[in-house]
Amino acid sequence: MRRIGLICVSLWILPISIAWCGTDKDLQDLSGQVVPLVSSGQANSFVAGGELFSKGNLTSLSDIQYTVQVKNQTGDPVIGSSLILVVEQVMEIAKTRDVADRLEILGADGQTDQGKPFYYVPTGTSKDLAPYGVSEPIQVQIRNPDLLRLAPPTFGIFGIRRTETKRVEDLREVLIQKGILSPDEATEILGTPTTDSP
Repeated sequence: MRRIGLICVSLWILPISIAWCGTDKDLQDLSGQVVPLVSSGQANSFVAGGELFSKGNLTSLSDIQYTVQVKNQTGDPVIGSSLILVVEQVMEIAKTRDVADRLEILGADGQTDQGKPFYYVPTGTSKDLAPYGVSEPIQVQIRNPDLLRLAPPTFGIFGIRRTETKRVEDLREVLIQKGILSPDEATEILGTPTTDSP
Protein backbone atom coordinates (compact mmCIF):
# COMPACT_ATOMS: atom_id res chain seq x y z
CA MET A 1 0.00 0.00 0.00
CA ARG A 2 1.13 3.54 -0.71
CA ARG A 3 0.00 6.54 1.28
CA ILE A 4 -0.60 9.67 -0.79
CA GLY A 5 -1.68 13.00 0.67
CA LEU A 6 -4.84 14.89 -0.28
CA ILE A 7 -6.59 12.35 -2.46
CA CYS A 8 -10.22 13.30 -3.10
CA VAL A 9 -12.53 10.34 -3.53
CA SER A 10 -16.09 10.48 -4.77
CA LEU A 11 -18.14 7.62 -3.34
CA TRP A 12 -21.32 6.66 -5.16
CA ILE A 13 -23.66 4.23 -3.46
CA LEU A 14 -27.41 3.85 -3.70
CA PRO A 15 -28.85 7.22 -4.81
CA ILE A 16 -26.53 9.14 -2.46
CA SER A 17 -23.32 10.83 -3.62
CA ILE A 18 -20.73 11.44 -0.91
CA ALA A 19 -17.61 13.46 -1.67
CA TRP A 20 -14.79 12.73 0.72
CA CYS A 21 -11.34 14.29 0.71
CA GLY A 22 -9.02 12.15 2.76
CA THR A 23 -5.42 12.70 3.69
CA ASP A 24 -2.89 9.88 3.52
CA LYS A 25 -5.52 7.63 1.96
CA ASP A 26 -4.39 4.05 1.48
CA LEU A 27 -4.30 3.12 -2.20
CA GLN A 28 -4.41 -0.39 -3.59
CA ASP A 29 -1.49 -1.62 -5.69
CA LEU A 30 -3.21 -2.20 -9.04
CA SER A 31 -0.02 -3.08 -10.94
CA GLY A 32 -0.71 -6.05 -13.21
CA GLN A 33 -4.43 -5.29 -13.16
CA VAL A 34 -4.19 -1.76 -14.53
CA VAL A 35 -1.27 -1.84 -16.95
CA PRO A 36 0.89 0.91 -18.51
CA LEU A 37 1.02 1.29 -22.28
CA VAL A 38 4.36 2.98 -22.98
CA SER A 39 5.79 4.55 -26.12
CA SER A 40 9.08 6.44 -26.18
CA GLY A 41 10.85 9.15 -28.09
CA GLN A 42 13.62 11.61 -27.52
CA ALA A 43 12.61 14.95 -26.14
CA ASN A 44 15.30 17.12 -27.77
CA SER A 45 17.16 14.81 -30.15
CA PHE A 46 20.93 15.34 -30.55
CA VAL A 47 20.73 19.04 -29.71
CA ALA A 48 20.27 18.13 -26.03
CA GLY A 49 23.28 15.86 -26.07
CA GLY A 50 23.89 12.23 -26.78
CA GLU A 51 26.64 9.70 -27.24
CA LEU A 52 27.38 8.61 -30.81
CA PHE A 53 28.01 4.96 -31.53
CA SER A 54 30.47 4.00 -34.31
CA LYS A 55 27.70 3.78 -36.94
CA GLY A 56 26.36 7.21 -36.08
CA ASN A 57 23.39 6.09 -33.96
CA LEU A 58 22.65 7.69 -30.60
CA THR A 59 23.04 5.16 -27.79
CA SER A 60 22.09 7.50 -24.95
CA LEU A 61 20.31 10.83 -24.69
CA SER A 62 20.24 13.65 -22.20
CA ASP A 63 16.43 13.97 -22.41
CA ILE A 64 14.03 11.10 -23.08
CA GLN A 65 10.27 11.40 -23.22
CA TYR A 66 7.76 8.60 -22.67
CA THR A 67 4.06 8.78 -23.44
CA VAL A 68 2.17 6.56 -21.02
CA GLN A 69 -1.48 5.55 -20.95
CA VAL A 70 -2.93 3.05 -18.52
CA LYS A 71 -5.46 0.34 -19.36
CA ASN A 72 -7.90 -0.95 -16.76
CA GLN A 73 -7.95 -4.72 -17.23
CA THR A 74 -10.15 -5.34 -14.18
CA GLY A 75 -13.89 -5.84 -14.29
CA ASP A 76 -14.40 -2.85 -11.97
CA PRO A 77 -14.17 0.88 -12.57
CA VAL A 78 -11.20 2.58 -10.89
CA ILE A 79 -11.92 5.87 -9.12
CA GLY A 80 -10.28 8.44 -11.38
CA SER A 81 -9.25 10.87 -8.64
CA SER A 82 -7.38 8.08 -6.83
CA LEU A 83 -5.39 6.79 -9.82
CA ILE A 84 -1.66 7.50 -9.94
CA LEU A 85 1.29 6.30 -12.04
CA VAL A 86 4.50 5.83 -10.00
CA VAL A 87 7.99 5.74 -11.54
CA GLU A 88 9.29 2.74 -9.59
CA GLN A 89 12.77 2.46 -11.10
CA VAL A 90 14.89 3.28 -14.14
CA MET A 91 17.58 0.72 -14.88
CA GLU A 92 20.99 1.45 -16.37
CA ILE A 93 21.50 -1.21 -19.05
CA ALA A 94 25.27 -1.64 -18.65
CA LYS A 95 25.28 -2.34 -14.90
CA THR A 96 21.65 -3.44 -14.41
CA ARG A 97 21.13 -1.11 -11.46
CA ASP A 98 18.45 1.39 -10.59
CA VAL A 99 19.75 4.89 -11.33
CA ALA A 100 16.55 6.87 -10.78
CA ASP A 101 18.31 8.92 -8.09
CA ARG A 102 20.82 10.14 -10.72
CA LEU A 103 18.06 11.30 -13.07
CA GLU A 104 15.58 14.15 -13.00
CA ILE A 105 11.96 13.12 -13.54
CA LEU A 106 10.31 16.25 -14.94
CA GLY A 107 6.71 17.35 -14.43
CA ALA A 108 5.81 14.87 -11.69
CA ASP A 109 2.76 15.74 -9.58
CA GLY A 110 4.36 14.64 -6.32
CA GLN A 111 6.29 11.94 -4.51
CA THR A 112 5.23 8.88 -2.55
CA ASP A 113 6.35 8.35 1.05
CA GLN A 114 9.20 6.30 -0.45
CA GLY A 115 10.36 9.33 -2.47
CA LYS A 116 9.27 7.97 -5.85
CA PRO A 117 7.78 10.48 -8.32
CA PHE A 118 4.17 10.00 -9.34
CA TYR A 119 1.72 11.42 -11.88
CA TYR A 120 -2.05 11.69 -11.59
CA VAL A 121 -3.67 9.65 -14.34
CA PRO A 122 -6.13 11.74 -16.40
CA THR A 123 -9.41 10.01 -17.25
CA GLY A 124 -10.85 12.74 -19.48
CA THR A 125 -14.46 13.68 -18.80
CA SER A 126 -15.21 10.46 -16.89
CA LYS A 127 -14.95 10.33 -13.09
CA ASP A 128 -13.77 6.71 -13.32
CA LEU A 129 -11.49 4.67 -15.56
CA ALA A 130 -14.02 2.19 -16.89
CA PRO A 131 -13.37 -1.57 -17.07
CA TYR A 132 -11.08 -2.22 -20.06
CA GLY A 133 -10.87 1.52 -20.66
CA VAL A 134 -7.69 3.43 -21.50
CA SER A 135 -6.67 6.69 -19.82
CA GLU A 136 -5.62 9.94 -21.42
CA PRO A 137 -1.85 10.13 -22.13
CA ILE A 138 0.73 11.25 -19.57
CA GLN A 139 4.08 12.73 -20.66
CA VAL A 140 6.96 11.44 -18.54
CA GLN A 141 10.20 13.23 -19.35
CA ILE A 142 13.53 12.07 -17.93
CA ARG A 143 16.64 14.26 -17.83
CA ASN A 144 19.75 12.06 -18.06
CA PRO A 145 22.73 14.37 -17.41
CA ASP A 146 25.30 11.54 -17.26
CA LEU A 147 24.17 10.08 -20.61
CA LEU A 148 23.58 6.67 -19.07
CA ARG A 149 22.18 3.93 -21.27
CA LEU A 150 18.71 3.45 -19.86
CA ALA A 151 16.02 0.82 -20.13
CA PRO A 152 12.43 2.14 -20.14
CA PRO A 153 11.16 2.96 -16.64
CA THR A 154 9.25 0.45 -14.56
CA PHE A 155 5.88 1.90 -13.56
CA GLY A 156 3.58 1.04 -10.67
CA ILE A 157 -0.10 1.93 -10.71
CA PHE A 158 -2.09 2.64 -7.56
CA GLY A 159 -5.71 3.57 -7.00
CA ILE A 160 -9.05 2.39 -5.64
CA ARG A 161 -11.33 -0.06 -7.42
CA ARG A 162 -14.99 0.84 -7.12
CA THR A 163 -16.22 -2.57 -5.95
CA GLU A 164 -19.44 -3.02 -4.02
CA THR A 165 -17.58 -4.16 -0.90
CA LYS A 166 -15.22 -1.19 -1.09
CA ARG A 167 -18.11 1.23 -1.46
CA VAL A 168 -19.89 -0.16 1.59
CA GLU A 169 -16.70 -0.07 3.69
CA ASP A 170 -15.91 3.49 2.59
CA LEU A 171 -19.47 4.53 3.45
CA ARG A 172 -19.04 2.93 6.89
CA GLU A 173 -15.85 4.93 7.52
CA VAL A 174 -17.43 8.22 6.41
CA LEU A 175 -20.48 7.70 8.62
CA ILE A 176 -18.34 6.81 11.63
CA GLN A 177 -15.88 9.70 11.09
CA LYS A 178 -18.70 12.22 10.76
CA GLY A 179 -20.30 10.91 13.96
CA ILE A 180 -23.49 9.83 12.20
CA LEU A 181 -23.09 6.22 13.37
CA SER A 182 -21.06 4.58 16.10
CA PRO A 183 -18.89 1.61 15.11
CA ASP A 184 -21.43 -0.76 16.70
CA GLU A 185 -24.32 0.88 14.85
CA ALA A 186 -22.39 0.72 11.57
CA THR A 187 -21.75 -3.00 12.11
CA GLU A 188 -25.44 -3.59 12.88
CA ILE A 189 -26.63 -1.72 9.78
CA LEU A 190 -23.87 -2.47 7.24
CA GLY A 191 -22.51 -5.75 8.54
CA THR A 192 -19.02 -6.77 9.65
CA PRO A 193 -16.19 -5.02 7.78
CA THR A 194 -14.22 -7.20 5.40
CA THR A 195 -11.00 -6.75 3.46
CA ASP A 196 -11.76 -6.10 -0.19
CA SER A 197 -9.27 -7.92 -2.37
CA PRO A 198 -8.10 -5.97 -5.43
